[in-house]
Amino acid sequence: MKKVLLIIIDALATRVVLPALQDGKLPNIQKLVDLGSLIPECTSIFPSITPAATCSIVTGAYPFEHGISGAYWYDTNSDEIAYFGSDLPAIINEGMDRYINDFQVKLNMDRLQIPTLFERIEQHGALRDAVVNFMWYRGTVEHETTTPALLKLTPGVSLASSMRGPHSMFLGDFVSTPLYGTALSARGGLSRRFGFHDEATADYLLALAEQNALPDFTLAYFPNNDFDSHAEGPENALPTLQAFDEHLGQLFETQGGIEKMLEEFAILITGDHSQSDLDENPAVDLNEVLEKFPLVEAGKPWEAHEDMKVCPNMRSAQIYMRPELWTRRTEVIDCLLKCNDIDQVIWSDHESGLNDAKKAAFHVHTQDRGRLVFQPALEKQGNAVDCYGTPWVWKGDLSAVDAQVTSNSEIQFGDYPNAFERIATSFSENTGNLWVTARLGKEFCLPTMKCNLAGSHGSLHYLDSTAPLIAAGLPSQFELRSSLRIIDIAPICLQLLSLESPRIPGVSAIMNSIDRSS
Repeated sequence: MKKVLLIIIDALATRVVLPALQDGKLPNIQKLVDLGSLIPECTSIFPSITPAATCSIVTGAYPFEHGISGAYWYDTNSDEIAYFGSDLPAIINEGMDRYINDFQVKLNMDRLQIPTLFERIEQHGALRDAVVNFMWYRGTVEHETTTPALLKLTPGVSLASSMRGPHSMFLGDFVSTPLYGTALSARGGLSRRFGFHDEATADYLLALAEQNALPDFTLAYFPNNDFDSHAEGPENALPTLQAFDEHLGQLFETQGGIEKMLEEFAILITGDHSQSDLDENPAVDLNEVLEKFPLVEAGKPWEAHEDMKVCPNMRSAQIYMRPELWTRRTEVIDCLLKCNDIDQVIWSDHESGLNDAKKAAFHVHTQDRGRLVFQPALEKQGNAVDCYGTPWVWKGDLSAVDAQVTSNSEIQFGDYPNAFERIATSFSENTGNLWVTARLGKEFCLPTMKCNLAGSHGSLHYLDSTAPLIAAGLPSQFELRSSLRIIDIAPICLQLLSLESPRIPGVSAIMNSIDRSS
């Protein structure tokens, strides 16, 4: 059995990587492709946004299973906002101490509803694992934390003294598991987001490799491409990928060359989503679109007179309504569809979605491509089957999700890959009554929330949702399907480690949903 190294590059976009490989601009990634394979389209979840998508990578599950509904949602059970964005007004409204505690502990220990890849590996005592700068780290080993000096001076902020993760844990300036009795150091500080930066990830990863301390499974996360794609546009962020490629070349050198490294390691590289380009004036202010309805201010709790809470997730948004307003939802839907910048309005007619799959149906309304209602055909003949084996029934216009049915009764999606499965698996008890998506070039905001400058993501569109998967060093008999999703990554890693997986890569996530208690 080989060791497994899983590398996640945030916002890794197929449309950027493939031309860069053809032009020889990513030579070390190209070496992996030459000795392994490249799957051009590894499809994200909906919403295609980092907290929910990275959670799907590390759990092999969709939001209705793992409980993470985006980067910004309303936790109906605890009557509180769950916010994991970077808009300061929303953070202040939530409270800085609560925001940091949510990120540091509560996100993994309370909000996450199913086991991580680390926990599944650690059920088998002989295997060791490590995490480097990934926001989902929950494991079985307690690690002491440190508090950066600047945060110690921040009034009202207190950090937990320990965090529970895999055997080895390296999280920015906060956690560094001692190696042979000595803590590893990495470039951090305020200028590098307290160590949550590509340079710090590379420092930790290379230090582990140089000391021959990479365990059976390592997950390393490189965040910079997402930040730079937001600021400059995905194509203009190519230098960030080239810098990663150089780090990868250094890793190969520490192992005696790529061929020697692949004798010991299976290496997987992918992204959690991609990014599309924004217009010069991208903002879609949902306060203006829904001005006839009193809205809750971003990050604040409900007030008695307020009808709805809007939680933007960049190019998608969740809208929560009072029960009395939900009975008049057509007013809200009509109001939304009058906005030319809104692409789709999406909802489930059962509040728990697939958690009550026999009742749930899913609706997609558009301004110019018709209306559609669909559901999985769990107990009856479907109209067609998707490429993962799920039968579906529907009424209305498939143009709402750019789909068509082939002569052999397979449903194929164009601009919105795997739309049925991704929509159906996005709804749960904590999801908004409505999801809305923005047209290309646009991003949702509220008056106190800023828009990104050049690139964004979050919608169902393939430009937001499609990352490549590069794999090398896999056993000769190990086959990767051509149609993969980010929920297939964890099962692939478990199979490579000869461990049982709760889901088989490439099969229906509807017919084979994960038991949350497993």
